[in-house]
Amino acid sequence: MPDAAQKRVLVIDDTKIIQRFAEDFFKRMNMSVSLASDGYEGLRMALSSRPDVIFLDLMMPRLDGFKTLQVIKSNEVTKDVPVVVMTAYSDRINVVSAGKLGAAAVITKPLSEEVLLQKLQQVFGRNFIRSMIPRDPKEKENPFGVKEEEYSDVVRSMVEEFVAYFGEQVDLLEKAVHEKDINTIRTITHNIRGTGGSFGYDEATTLATRLNEVVHHSPVDWENAEELLLQLKNRLKK
Repeated sequence: MPDAAQKRVLVIDDTKIIQRFAEDFFKRMNMSVSLASDGYEGLRMALSSRPDVIFLDLMMPRLDGFKTLQVIKSNEVTKDVPVVVMTAYSDRINVVSAGKLGAAAVITKPLSEEVLLQKLQQVFGRNFIRSMIPRDPKEKENPFGVKEEEYSDVVRSMVEEFVAYFGEQVDLLEKAVHEKDINTIRTITHNIRGTGGSFGYDEATTLATRLNEVVHHSPVDWENAEELLLQLKNRLKK
């Protein structure tokens, strides 16, 4: 089996913080990483870079993950590339639909390194993962061969980046709630619920999920939406 340095991964996701999280993880696995922000861009990169595995978000602008997956699996160049679908909506319909279209696996957001490792093992086999993780159990907290201070700096930087991103999203969300802009609220809450748990903000994920559910009901309970928005803003201050 080729070594890890030869493995190429393509991440197709419109959320920049998810791209950053995945890129950092796969680079520490000594994999070559390409990033795309929507289905059209992802398809172009899949054809040009010939990845060994694709991680694909379902909810994206322009061309969603289902249609992107369908094209990937119908094209002679990319049809045999394993595709791991990522979604914040893990209901049975999404999972079954992705499987029928040819997905190798499904990940429920927010992402975690443990789950990404599991999916890489599922795609490439146990030997691939074993070659990446040191046998010394003392090193299990930092399994990627990175010096501890460097590893801590990466984690700290990403958490700081998420906090800034979270603040920007909440500001946009506040405007959208006040304007009763349902589509924008759905998009922003989808992004937050897909990232918060990856950086220790599980409560933000829960609140975003609840707000997303509120605006999917008709009529929308705007009083409840305002209350959930306030809780999200307070979570940001902690």
